[in-house]
Amino acid sequence: MRIWGGLGNQMFQYAAGHALARRLGTRLLIDPLDMDFDHAALGLDIFGAEPEIWRPDTTGLRARLLGLAGEKGRTRGKKRHRLWPGPVWFQKNFCHADEFPTLEAGTYLAGYFQSEQFFAECSKEIRSLFSLDHVASTIDPQRLALAEAPASISLHVRRGDYASNARTTSIHGVLGAEHYRRAAALMRQLVPDANWLVFSDDIAAAAELTADWPNRTLVEGQSREQDLFLMSRCAHHVTANSSFSWWGAWLGRNPDRHVIAPRQWFARDELRHTYVDELFPSGWILL
Repeated sequence: MRIWGGLGNQMFQYAAGHALARRLGTRLLIDPLDMDFDHAALGLDIFGAEPEIWRPDTTGLRARLLGLAGEKGRTRGKKRHRLWPGPVWFQKNFCHADEFPTLEAGTYLAGYFQSEQFFAECSKEIRSLFSLDHVASTIDPQRLALAEAPASISLHVRRGDYASNARTTSIHGVLGAEHYRRAAALMRQLVPDANWLVFSDDIAAAAELTADWPNRTLVEGQSREQDLFLMSRCAHHVTANSSFSWWGAWLGRNPDRHVIAPRQWFARDELRHTYVDELFPSGWILL
């Protein structure tokens, strides 16, 4: 399974690979790509996972003929699948793949797999696999108490490369103040005594967006595993168009949680040719 992108993307890929390997009774190998973004470093170790990494032979004739010998075999990660000795399968759609259940052992997989349908049959295992309970002792007790209150709401503001990289902005778009205002208004109807825990990779932008919100706490100075853990301990969730906060909401423990997610998961032009309906679990509110 090719592993790439930010932590949320990696979790989708690993969960899908785990489910398929389990169904086929075989082991899962991962092929982590080297990415240029700090947030895209391999992060599965935060869960205590020790995935088996595929290490192709980059010294032989095949690697040399493909231009993947030596160091090039590491840096040209998107071409490394050519060294795989078996069949290679690329997912065509973002959150759907009719062929997935029929794939055979020994297949190299590459895709997004952004739907719980890819691992629905072992969702309890995935929750256990992505448990961050060991992080609890590192969280400020007051923050943890806020998150575990019955009216707590995690709110995620995704900026980073969505805002700073023109190409990324053109694909993902940036959710603005009006979206968050509408999400907050709807959530306050559902949870009248809402207490907000605000997470962001640009806390200054998040602070400005929520400046006049009562009962709001900016969550700063934490690692990504601490943020993900604290999100999951909140009672309800307002996600960004981000796989990171998707997982924060999905891993939530409140069986009666309200989750508000943006219908516009990508920029408008990108949505014209990207199917996203199966990204959202049943019961989530799309705004």
